[in-house]
Amino acid sequence: MKIFKIAAAALLCSVMLPALSSCEEDEKYNPVLDESLKVGAPTLSVEQGAVVDLDLEAITITYAKPVSLNSAAAITLNDQPVAATVNADDRREVIVPVALTAGTSYVLNVPERAVAVIGTAWFAPEVSLNFSTAAKEIPSTDIEPLVNANAIAQAQNVHQFLVEEHGKHILSGAMANVNNNNDFPDWIYSLTGKYPAMVGYDFIHLPESGQNWINYDDITPATTQWNNNGLVSYMWHWRVPTDEQAWRDKDYNRYGARVPGPNVEGPTDFDITRALEPGTWENEFILEDLDKVAVIFKKLEAAGIPVIWRPLHEAAGSYIYNNPWFWWGAKGGEATKQLWILMYDRLVNHNGVNNLIWVWTAQYDADHCAEMAADYPGNEYVDAVGVDVYAKNDDSQVSAYSALVELTQGKKLVALTETGLVQNPDKCMADKAAWSWFNIWYTYNAHVDNPSVDEFGNTPESLRGVFDSEYVINREDMPSLK
Repeated sequence: MKIFKIAAAALLCSVMLPALSSCEEDEKYNPVLDESLKVGAPTLSVEQGAVVDLDLEAITITYAKPVSLNSAAAITLNDQPVAATVNADDRREVIVPVALTAGTSYVLNVPERAVAVIGTAWFAPEVSLNFSTAAKEIPSTDIEPLVNANAIAQAQNVHQFLVEEHGKHILSGAMANVNNNNDFPDWIYSLTGKYPAMVGYDFIHLPESGQNWINYDDITPATTQWNNNGLVSYMWHWRVPTDEQAWRDKDYNRYGARVPGPNVEGPTDFDITRALEPGTWENEFILEDLDKVAVIFKKLEAAGIPVIWRPLHEAAGSYIYNNPWFWWGAKGGEATKQLWILMYDRLVNHNGVNNLIWVWTAQYDADHCAEMAADYPGNEYVDAVGVDVYAKNDDSQVSAYSALVELTQGKKLVALTETGLVQNPDKCMADKAAWSWFNIWYTYNAHVDNPSVDEFGNTPESLRGVFDSEYVINREDMPSLK
């Protein structure tokens, strides 16, 4: 434990009033009114106004005489009680444990009646210490150019903009509803007065595309976002047939994305390993689907619209429970990597799609970084990495950020590719969690029901706080990257 000592004066133990009996039990109440037994201000191991290291574990307050603590008067750090102790060797040191966060101001307060001189009627004077911690340095980065050397100018412009904003700002983002519209981003605007800088769309209903309720060939929602200087993202809950006959019959009721299991909606027995084998019906199917997606991307490309492309998300499922939940991760990370490379080759080299910024979604868990690294397709096939976080607090998630920086050796952008309760931008900046963007998952009928709090815990007030942050870039703040 790192403890900084400071010499001082004296305080402690319940004395003054006979009814005060909260001193340590081994100290008998036997007050002495001798003025010479009073103590003055103590010395502290941290100077007033100091900027301290994050690894500081305790502050020591040193008095001139042995002292005792009065539990009826709490010592606090930023108004929260702390479990201070007295050094048992000479009882002149009060040790205050601290757990510190980067870029934070602190006030340590020792009230007047918190510390008394043992065996006397005298309390030590109040102590108030102001100090702070330094902000973390952003991990060194050397972000590489787009992996597709033939990427269109607009895609390069978007990537360069994100690189320039790295560590300075976070772009706001939101998923569109799955029926290919801007209802959810419009709802966010109705609450905050700001549009998300990035809007994400999902190819989940690709099999039904062309029907009267869904048509991905209609790129109006994405065009509206881009024409207003916003960024466009696509992902894919890739629904596949559970067997060959379902595909031949176009029986979309027997399509799904999830692996079979109890209480699973939309399961499929589709085998990724067979899909990677040329000549199988599974391989024929996935190539056909990739070609359908390529047509839409080429239409966007012709309109000069780059796409932040995030397929095969959450492939590993849960490392903790060894539980992949999508078919593209059902046979392990090596098969998923091969599918990612096949997809890259089919879209870029076969179909000539050059407007994509490729985003890999890693599955982060603090105890499973080796597995996460083993499942990564590699920097040569990825432009940015992300993580999907659904935390019950608005903390920065800096440990996940740091793990993804290490995963890519600091050579790729890092993003919160899905989130529920939105991370606090101030906390992200204080911790130097330099997320390039966050992406709020759409909350189903929130744009219709207009709840006072959504299913993740966001409120209109908390969303306004995020979108109004000086550290957040919204669509209204975006330059033209055309």
